Amino acid sequence: MQRGLHYAVLLSAGVAMPATAAPTISFSGLDQDKDGFISIKEAVADPNLLAVFGKIDKNGDGKLSIDEVSDSDLITQRAF
Repeated sequence: MQRGLHYAVLLSAGVAMPATAAPTISFSGLDQDKDGFISIKEAVADPNLLAVFGKIDKNGDGKLSIDEVSDSDLITQRAF
């Protein structure tokens, strides 16, 4: 049986496929200047965050607040 067919059988049987976990970041670790935001320049240090930066930056100000990161399903924030 082909791999795609396995997935089709599992999905039709109601078996959930595992979701890919959102990448995890350290907000305080990326906020190098400690201004309470992650700028695009600071986000360059994490390719996963950089890839979704524009989608997380809801107000379009070019920086991520702790609230924008916390509210996003695209990235997970470490507690420390």
